[in-house]
Amino acid sequence: KQWYQRRVRVPITVRQLESIVRIAESLTKMRLQPFTTDADVEESLRLFQVSTLESAMSGSLSGVEGLTALEDQEEVRKVEKQLKQRFPIGSQVSESRIIQDFTKQRFTERSVKTVLNIMIRRGELQHRMQRKVVLRVK
Repeated sequence: KQWYQRRVRVPITVRQLESIVRIAESLTKMRLQPFTTDADVEESLRLFQVSTLESAMSGSLSGVEGLTALEDQEEVRKVEKQLKQRFPIGSQVSESRIIQDFTKQRFTERSVKTVLNIMIRRGELQHRMQRKVVLRVK
């Protein structure tokens, strides 16, 4: 219990935890071993910390879902809310027009593109016509 209390706690998403497991499994396969060892897990944690956490702390991962600055998160929420209000399900709109319209309203292009990417990953939007047009499906 004392050991556990001394450990530094780091917030982590399920997706990030799954990545750590995959890295440990990959290290095991690279060694051509049938089982993952503590050393594999420790190395995967080290790699994760070096690649992800340090970048997140320095702010270089802003724009990545779950790792955006608080101000950016609020802007992303506002853009998503307006986008859903302005474009009903079934509507098709040029992606460049969406970006232009929202930048005229003083939203950053990065926030608009972040919202479009998030909604595409959720299955709420789909690209059409060689990624020039966006179709709202949900």
